Amino acid sequence: MGVSKDSVEAQEKFSRKHGLTFPLLADESGEVIKRYGVDVPLLGLAKRKTFLIDSKGRIARIYEQVIPSSHAAEVLADLESVA
Repeated sequence: MGVSKDSVEAQEKFSRKHGLTFPLLADESGEVIKRYGVDVPLLGLAKRKTFLIDSKGRIARIYEQVIPSSHAAEVLADLESVA
């Protein structure tokens, strides 16, 4: 799933535009983003990070640098190692 500070409406629009097949969650209050340590308080933004969570709900890997063009392939390859 994806989490963003964007509104529900913005998340739905983004998902439709890009044909996403996974849920996008709207964290308008920023609570989830703060808990995962990706907020940038002075700018009111969130850093782009990916957390790979295993079947037991534990964080298996954190991707600090996300390059959109290659990130999906990287995560898919890593999914096999945590399955």
